[in-house]
Amino acid sequence: MAKISKPATNRKGAPPPEFEAPANLSRSSDQDLRPLNFKVPAAFKREFKAYANEMDMSMVTLLSTCFEHFKSTR
Repeated sequence: MAKISKPATNRKGAPPPEFEAPANLSRSSDQDLRPLNFKVPAAFKREFKAYANEMDMSMVTLLSTCFEHFKSTR
C-alpha cells in the first residue's frame, strides 16, 4: 500500500479581509431627497402641477406643505 503524505500548504486559503458594511446599509440623512413613486390620474397631475406653478413652488414643496397641513389638522 502506498503512503500518502499530508499536503504542505494550508488548503483553507487566506482568511477573509476585514468586513466593511455596504454603503446601502447606512441610514441616509433626513434631508436627502428620496424617490416617492405612486400613480395618480392624469387630470390630477395636471391640476397639481399647474397649481404648484401658479403658487411659484415646486411640486415637492407643495406636497410637503399639504402633508404638514393635513397632519396638523388631524
